[in-house]
Amino acid sequence: MAQQSQSSVPCVAADDVALAMDDLLERVLHIMETARARVVRQVNSEMVLAYWLIGREIVHALQGGEQRADYGSALLESVSRALTAQYGRGFSVTNLKYFRLFYQTYASRQPEISHEPRDQFATQPQEAPWDESGLALEHENSRMGFSPQLSWTHYRTLCRVESLPERLFYEIEAERGGWSQPVLMTLATQGQQVERPVDVIKHPYDWQSVAQFLTV
Repeated sequence: MAQQSQSSVPCVAADDVALAMDDLLERVLHIMETARARVVRQVNSEMVLAYWLIGREIVHALQGGEQRADYGSALLESVSRALTAQYGRGFSVTNLKYFRLFYQTYASRQPEISHEPRDQFATQPQEAPWDESGLALEHENSRMGFSPQLSWTHYRTLCRVESLPERLFYEIEAERGGWSQPVLMTLATQGQQVERPVDVIKHPYDWQSVAQFLTV
């Protein structure tokens, strides 16, 4: 009887186990990488909001005393030392000034992440790639929050673009195209002037140089 029980157990082929393991592992890795990407995006989004709020507090704290350069410098240096002691790197005086500039640049925004940033442009034809940006440039105040696709380094780069229509254009295209911060920096420093949506078509990017940059 014991021999019959042993012989009735099917023999599992090693190749079958290996194939099943590869398939299962691939799916598990996909789940883990997706979760990791979501965590990174969430952290980036929270830091964008935190830096905007810190910038707002700095601006408000300097009101009334900002005419005195020594007052502002002393205040930022003191806050920088305290934050560095509490949280470590990332709160130098230079970064605090970036936070202040970030708030000043986007003072009209709400401290929230726009999880559906493209719904307001959903009616635009898909075959017209510049319509989305063009619509936003015509309605520069339509955006209330910040993009979940863009990190703090993206927005820090955007703060260097002085023209509001141009800055908004780069923000939309960086979000829609999934540009990394180095790519955004490369495109934003090409000096394209965007006064009207049609200017984007009249003066296109040097995409060849961007492609070379991406392959470095």
